[in-house]
Amino acid sequence: MKTQMKKFLRSGMLLTFVFAFMFTIRAGAANLTQVDPQPNSITIQWTAPSKVTGYTAQIGTSSSDLNTITTLPATATSYTYTGLAAGSEYYVRLEYTYPNYDGTKTYSNDYYGYFQTTPGKVTNVHQDKWWYLINKLDVKWDEQAYDTKYEYLVKTNKGKKKAAGTTTSGSLSVSKISNSMVYTVQVRASSEIDGKTYTGPWSDVCYCFTQPRVNSVKVKGNRLTIKWGKVNGATGYDVYVSTKPTKGYKKVKSVTSKTSSVTITKLKGKKFSSKKAYYVYIVTKKKVQGKTNTSGRLYYWSTKSSTFGYF
Repeated sequence: MKTQMKKFLRSGMLLTFVFAFMFTIRAGAANLTQVDPQPNSITIQWTAPSKVTGYTAQIGTSSSDLNTITTLPATATSYTYTGLAAGSEYYVRLEYTYPNYDGTKTYSNDYYGYFQTTPGKVTNVHQDKWWYLINKLDVKWDEQAYDTKYEYLVKTNKGKKKAAGTTTSGSLSVSKISNSMVYTVQVRASSEIDGKTYTGPWSDVCYCFTQPRVNSVKVKGNRLTIKWGKVNGATGYDVYVSTKPTKGYKKVKSVTSKTSSVTITKLKGKKFSSKKAYYVYIVTKKKVQGKTNTSGRLYYWSTKSSTFGYF
């Protein structure tokens, strides 16, 4: 009886030791945190459990897309994943190995979590539509992948603030604008990580302005003559013509800001006919430091109509 009792006690103590050891490993592994967030990197750190023999670090956009694997020594307590996209969320997995109580076997476990990079510079800020008749401007940009707020600042070409605020989408609308004014728009992104707000740099300046309003478009003597109103601050205009209202347009002329009318003699090698309908739109251009900003297209005019149409 005493012998059986001793065996029971020894086995019970052994199980307690094994469970305590495994609990220590798993509890220590729970200390996974992100430190020093950056736009293109994620640094994680942890409290190293005792007797860990090594780590394998993985990262991806989700638990099913872990595309980077790095082996780390048992002495490691932190690791930095680099080459990441700004303003994005990533799934991080850290697998660790450890021996059993007598060192005859090796076990593995892991811990994981979602971590994020700080916002980067907002790109592709551009004029989407300028609504001439209702004096409204629509602007868009490339959204960053993670939950982000965007701060915007809209100014006149004289530097006066027109609008400012925040949005969670990749677009904004500005009302009560002047069709004779050039506006500048800048956007920057911000997001919250572990209770702290991180803000990226301002985007490049986007110049916004109206598409020229065509005052006259007519065919006379096999020639097409187009006249339009100038846009203050423009550096030039591109003229497009088609035989269909919403497609098939060809750029037929590029002129400087000093010009507000052109006469075209042929379209795709053919002379113009007063019996046919032709469609016209003009794009405003503003070149700043080697970059050309454009108004885009929203309206077109026809030789057979006194009104305009929409794309």
